Amino acid sequence: MEHWLVQRAYQTPNAIAVETAREQLTFKSLLNLAMQYGSGLAALQEKRIGLLVDNSIEAIALIHGAWLYQIEIAMINNRLTDEEVIKQMQSIKVKTIVVSDNYQSRYMDSQFPQYFNCYVASNILVKEGTRSLAPFDVKSIASIMFTSGTTGTQKAVPQRFSNHQSSAERCLSDLGFDSETRWLTVLPIYHISGLSIVIRSVLYGFTVYLMSKFDEQQVLDAVKHKNITHMSLVPLTLKRLMDNGLTEPYQLEKILLGGAKLERDFVSLALSYQLPIYNSFGMTETCSQFLTASPDMLAINPEAVGRFDGELKIVQPNSEGHGELCVRADNVMDGYLYPEGLQNTFDEEGYFKTGDIASVDSNGYVVIHDRRKDLIISGGENIYPNEIERVAKMHAEVSDAMCVGIRDDYWGQRPILYLVGDIQIEKMYAFLSQHLAKYKLPKEIKYVQSLPYTSTGKLKRQLLNGE
Repeated sequence: MEHWLVQRAYQTPNAIAVETAREQLTFKSLLNLAMQYGSGLAALQEKRIGLLVDNSIEAIALIHGAWLYQIEIAMINNRLTDEEVIKQMQSIKVKTIVVSDNYQSRYMDSQFPQYFNCYVASNILVKEGTRSLAPFDVKSIASIMFTSGTTGTQKAVPQRFSNHQSSAERCLSDLGFDSETRWLTVLPIYHISGLSIVIRSVLYGFTVYLMSKFDEQQVLDAVKHKNITHMSLVPLTLKRLMDNGLTEPYQLEKILLGGAKLERDFVSLALSYQLPIYNSFGMTETCSQFLTASPDMLAINPEAVGRFDGELKIVQPNSEGHGELCVRADNVMDGYLYPEGLQNTFDEEGYFKTGDIASVDSNGYVVIHDRRKDLIISGGENIYPNEIERVAKMHAEVSDAMCVGIRDDYWGQRPILYLVGDIQIEKMYAFLSQHLAKYKLPKEIKYVQSLPYTSTGKLKRQLLNGE
């Protein structure tokens, strides 16, 4: 079997693979560029590398280049601190990191060269004498992404080509797209939601319209003038577009939403504008969404994330039918790379335990009630209270800490940190900033005399809700 990009370049060589505001690249040209980057990556003689990449044509070529030479890529969230990145890469034994040219200054100022072999992408480009491609094994690991889990312990998720392919097939069935699709991609491609679009493009031959960052006016201009048919967004970014004038669909056929719970009034307003919103639910472990609710479903139940089917089950439901959502499908990973041997990930029937509490309504639609216990979702990013508490308690003047999430009209949720200790707030923020990404920093720090615990020693977060 040939690599997906090789197949696509043979089938539709002159179709546009990637487009930005300044340039276009056909699938044939993308393959040539990917081979040049891939030859340079292969010369490093590493089976697994870390990639610190932006949303750029260079980054897409690097990703495909690695895959052409059977190199696993560990995707690095560029919003993490050096300390967080180092811990993640060391946990899966990465020795080499390749950095997008646009992140060269970050690399130069970072601690990475102390721990890894580091290369800037343009310096590994091989313009002549490309190597023969490696064999393609659909069962091999394509990408590795990290998810903290409810305990805050970093977990490395291996995503195999077969997982990605199954996810793309399910998305095609639930959402719909074809070779004429033009999919605006502003979500970071180091996240599964962004990378999945890149993969669907080569499997089905549509154009990725790539943006480096979210800007309301630039996105609106593209929707109006660039024949955009599909977009993937988090609710916050769609709200910002609606507030700035997206009150009709133009050529949009599908707006795929995920990353945060939808509010009823928001759904009602979007539907009143005839915006084709599709709410979804998925995880890093499931290679993007495995549930998708159409506009018709959302008109009936604005909280729906999709239709219940035979690949799902609700475990130990309470009197209201709320229980843990479990899934068993080909898009689901087969176990974490790190920590090794993690228990209680799958049940005895092979269903993956999502840790999310869900129910099924009278129409057969799935509703998610809690995005994993205690998880805070802020602007589409997962924030784990336990991680913030752990870092806070590293300070010598802090004896205890508790983090909870509160509603925020702009971000959806924000963390608040309660501390038992004696340290100035400014100094505490400075300390936290050394160890946590900016988006994880608490909106507010409050001091208390003590924190509530259960008889078994668990924090009772529900007693401190930030109000």
